[in-house]
Amino acid sequence: MYLYKNFCMNAYRMVKAIVIKFSFLLIFSFSTPIFITAQEDMLGGAKPSSLEALAKVLERPDDSIKVVTLKLLCWENRNNDPDKAIEYGQMAVSLAILLNLQMELSDSYNRLGIAYRNKGRYAQALECYFNGLEVSRTYGFVKHLAFQYNNLADLYNRLGLYNRAVEFGNRAMEYAKKVNDDYTLAYIYNIMGTIYKNKNELDSALTCFKHSLELRQKIGYNQGIATSYLNIGSIELLKEQYSSSMQNIQTAIDLYSPKNDLQGLAVAYFYKGQLYNKLNKYDDAIFCFEKCLRNNESFKNLTVSRDCHNGLALAFAQKKQFEKAYYHSNQAVVLNDSIALSQFVERLTQLTEALKYEETLNLQKEREKALAERLDFQRNIIKLYIAIIILLALIVGLVIYFYIKRAKDIRLLLAQRDEINMLNSTKDRFFSILAHDLKNQLTSIVTIAQMVKDKSLAIGDDGLIEFSKRLYALGFATNDLLENVLSWIKSQGKQVLARKINIHLKEFIDRVILTQKPAAEIKSVAINNRVEPGTSLYSDADMLGTVIRYLISNAIKFSSPGGRVDVYALPKGNQVEISVTDYGVGMPRETADRLFNTVESLIQPGTMNERGSGLGLIICKQLVTDLGGQIKVTSEQQRGSTFTVSLPNLS
Repeated sequence: MYLYKNFCMNAYRMVKAIVIKFSFLLIFSFSTPIFITAQEDMLGGAKPSSLEALAKVLERPDDSIKVVTLKLLCWENRNNDPDKAIEYGQMAVSLAILLNLQMELSDSYNRLGIAYRNKGRYAQALECYFNGLEVSRTYGFVKHLAFQYNNLADLYNRLGLYNRAVEFGNRAMEYAKKVNDDYTLAYIYNIMGTIYKNKNELDSALTCFKHSLELRQKIGYNQGIATSYLNIGSIELLKEQYSSSMQNIQTAIDLYSPKNDLQGLAVAYFYKGQLYNKLNKYDDAIFCFEKCLRNNESFKNLTVSRDCHNGLALAFAQKKQFEKAYYHSNQAVVLNDSIALSQFVERLTQLTEALKYEETLNLQKEREKALAERLDFQRNIIKLYIAIIILLALIVGLVIYFYIKRAKDIRLLLAQRDEINMLNSTKDRFFSILAHDLKNQLTSIVTIAQMVKDKSLAIGDDGLIEFSKRLYALGFATNDLLENVLSWIKSQGKQVLARKINIHLKEFIDRVILTQKPAAEIKSVAINNRVEPGTSLYSDADMLGTVIRYLISNAIKFSSPGGRVDVYALPKGNQVEISVTDYGVGMPRETADRLFNTVESLIQPGTMNERGSGLGLIICKQLVTDLGGQIKVTSEQQRGSTFTVSLPNLS
């Protein structure tokens, strides 16, 4: 009886959905012919006239047709006006819930989630995907399941959780093949290609993007064709196939432009700017990056904005426009901090665990139901035995648990007490150093600034220049001190988490050297990047950049005017050794042995009496240790010093 009732309810819902869609098409086949064209091409983007026709449908009294119209308007506006798309999507969801249209509700959740994703609101997008997934799993909407798992794969990929993204992508592929839908398969191949690209598996990524392009050309999905060309061009850029990359990226731009797809154009101009940087055409690169930023204003994709500012910093640096290069480099750092402080991953973990719990709970209920049906006549006896066993196990378990917990808590409290005492001692010492150094340096800056202000007319040009240099050097040193302190505070608070990527060391160290050029120029110190092209390291870029930046700054500090600093990187087995060598004053062995002591820091003035805090090398050691490596120093008085960092190179 239960199965018969369930079958009837499902049949009723399916017939209702079919009647709604048939009525929807029938009405507009007579009254608004242009709307049919829009609906047939609804996944490829609608013309303005089609959108107007869709909007007019909302004036009709039939609420069932309004749900379909609202979700189509949500989809059509997702790339050029995501705010409007979210508004339509929310209305579609609310109306579908009110009318109990489960298939339309599942689809509306999916489209609303994509609109949220395009605005960078990942937590809301994820919630929509899971809500739609629950509806699709409950009512067996296989095609919708394929899209929802595909969208989950896309979101996990954007958050850098690539292994989980591959799992969702494979699950989406299974459902898509069941319904044999080329459109869905094309989307899934596109997402899988993006995931493999982020995992640096370029050949697999290129294969997936080409499969997606073939399917989209087959079904005539123009907007998807543009995306596939863009993705293929981005892989060819990474593989240094610049001619074919330029051709495919330009093809994508030509296809996006008539649709005014701002999101697609933003990404396309970003890749084109990268390509021009590779070709040393820096004016063209700047034009493309600036156009990318303008198109990205509606979506505020922080990752795209950060990468554009990095590209602009490189282009302006090559053009010797260092002020603009510094501005864009600083903007990239600010955006990168915003991305790092995002709370989306926490929200993602919570919802993922909820989904896993729901699946486990449903499976457990099915097993319990089957067992109850087979053993009905023994149910009361089994319940009694189970209750007794559970009670005894609970009592024994509680006794063991509290005993172990008490012993563990005691050990933990003792360890925490020792750690707190050590941290308090270290904190007090560091803050004392910080207060003293900041007071001295800021007092000097204020004094020199006052002299420049009051006596600029009385002193000669050479004197004014000298004061300006001293003011700049003090400001640079103070800024360096603050950066070191902030890095130490983060490392002590366990706020720095390693996020490892494949780093091309030649270009990476070039970017670090660029930040130290002002200090080097004051002392006429040359910084030479001796790293061989093609040398790479799998590590955290931010943490590694902090270490190398400080070691170069330290080498400049103890170099004589007119000296030089050399940076090397050599692969050794499963490790890479990065060394920074100066040819300055050096130090005796007993001083070198005490450099990395967290209890007793050493403060030595530089060759031009530069002052430091003594924190830098301690922070370097902490960051290198967090990355699983080691740092050491070799030095000889009056012949210079070499700091060597050994890091594991395992992905």
